[in-house]
Amino acid sequence: MMPVTSDRKISSNRKNAQKSTGPKSVAGRRRIAQNALRHGLAIPVSTIAALRGDVETLASSIARATGNKIATELSQRAAEAQLEILRIRRARAAILSADLDHDERNRRLASLERYERRAFSRRKHALRGLE
Repeated sequence: MMPVTSDRKISSNRKNAQKSTGPKSVAGRRRIAQNALRHGLAIPVSTIAALRGDVETLASSIARATGNKIATELSQRAAEAQLEILRIRRARAAILSADLDHDERNRRLASLERYERRAFSRRKHALRGLE
């Protein structure tokens, strides 16, 4: 049986949620609207038309390596994750070659870590499922 949440806790959660609604100013909203456009890594590989052929080719290779004649959903996921990792590495190389001050370079590199961890995790889970 699930414990019942108290009215006090519900009220507190609602009050805290009101504080977490994002930026209020026009400038702040404009700035966060551009976050996804900075490096494009929030866009899944599967939605990029130019990479669909690469995904299919890599998924077929992964499937054949595991003994399947056709690409499965798991080989497709592993291929997408691998291509995601390659996109992240290209973004990292671009940041490292850009003329940025030390703090800005580190901030941008740190922002890539989240995407990289997710891609590695997706690839690992897909490949384990293929074993």
